Amino acid sequence: MKQFTGEMNALLVDNVAGIRQIKSYSAEIREHKRFNASALKVKRASLKVMKAWAIYSPSMSFANSVGYVAVITASTWRIAEGSMSVGTFVSFSAIIWALYEPVTKLHQLNQMTQSSIAAAERVFAILDEEDESHSTEGSLIAQPVKAHVIFDKVTFNYDSDIPIIKNVSLEAKPGQTIAFVGTTGAGKSTLVNLLARFYEYDSGSISIDGQPIHTLNKPSLRESIGYVTQDPFLFNGTIRDNLELAKPEASDEEMWTALKAANASPFIELYQDGIDTQIGERGVKLSGGERQRLSIARALLKNPPILILDEATSSVDSTTEKLIQDALDTLLKKRTAFVIAHRLSTIKNADCIHVLDKGEIIESGTHSELLLKNGKYASLSKQSFVDKEKELT
Repeated sequence: MKQFTGEMNALLVDNVAGIRQIKSYSAEIREHKRFNASALKVKRASLKVMKAWAIYSPSMSFANSVGYVAVITASTWRIAEGSMSVGTFVSFSAIIWALYEPVTKLHQLNQMTQSSIAAAERVFAILDEEDESHSTEGSLIAQPVKAHVIFDKVTFNYDSDIPIIKNVSLEAKPGQTIAFVGTTGAGKSTLVNLLARFYEYDSGSISIDGQPIHTLNKPSLRESIGYVTQDPFLFNGTIRDNLELAKPEASDEEMWTALKAANASPFIELYQDGIDTQIGERGVKLSGGERQRLSIARALLKNPPILILDEATSSVDSTTEKLIQDALDTLLKKRTAFVIAHRLSTIKNADCIHVLDKGEIIESGTHSELLLKNGKYASLSKQSFVDKEKELT
C-alpha cells in the first residue's frame, strides 16, 4: 500500500509541476485517467487492508468475550460449590480485564508493524544506495591550480558494452578555451562530466597539472571547477542565497561584480529588494534568460581556474547572447574553459574546437581551420548560419 501511495503522490507532484505542459497539450483527460488508475491501486490496496482489519479485529474481540464468558461460567460454578469466594472472583475478573486489554491491542500493534515495515523498506532502499565511491579519499589538488588539463585515450560507457566516449585525447593549456560541438548525443556533456568526476572513466587518464584526477579528493577537485549547465537550477530563496552557494563569504560588491559580468545586473536593479529578491522555486519568477545569466554569475563568483559552460547561452535571445558572450570573452582569458555549444557563433574565438561524433573526436582546430577542411564542422556552421537567419527573421 505504501508503494502505491508513493507512486500516486509522485504522479500528483509531476502533474502539479507540469500543469502548463498538460494544458498546452490538452492532456487533462489523459492525465486524469492516469491519476485515477494510480488512485485505484491505492484504493484496492486499502480495501485489502481494511478487509483483513474487518476480520481480525472482531475476531480478537469475540475471542476475548468468549474467554471472559467462560471464566464467569467457571467461576460461578465454583462459587456455587463453595470452592471460590466472591472476593476472589472479583479480583480474578479485574486481573482478566487487565490481561485482555494489552492482548486486544496486539492486533493494532500488528497493523503498525506492517505499516512501519513497508515504510522502512522505502527509506532503507534510499539509505542503501551507494554514495560516491571514496569521495573524500585521495590527495588535494595542488595549489595554485594552473588548470593544464589533458585527456589521454579516455574511454567511457554507462552500463552497456557500447562506449559513449571512445579513445578521446586532447589538451587544454592554462588560459585556453576549448570548445566541443557535434550533434545531440555525440558525447559532449559526458566528456566534461568525466572531468568533474560525476562519472568515472573506464580507461585512459585525465590529469590536471600532471595529477590524475582519479587520485584527487573529489571535493577538492570540484572546488576548482565552475559549472554552468544547459538547464540552470536555482534554489527557492533570494538571489543572494543562490550566489552564496558559490561563495558563502562573498561581499555585496563581489556579487554585483559577478552579476554585471554576466549581464544580470540590469534586470536585478529593477527589483526593489535587489539581490535580496525572492525568486521562487527553481527561479520561477525569472525568465529563462534571466535564470541562465544568474547561473553564469554564480559560476563567475566562484572564480574557479576551470570553467565548464554546457550550452550556457542556449536559453537567451540573440541580443542577450551577444552581451553575455562579450563578458565571457574577457573573463575566460584568465581561466581554462570548456565550452559546449550548438550556436557556433559563441565559440568562434575558441583556441581549439573539437568536433565529436558518436563519442569520438573527428575534427580539431580553430574556427577558420575547420571551415577550410570543409568537413563536419563546416556543415554544422552552415546549418547554424541558416538557423541564425531564421531566428532574426
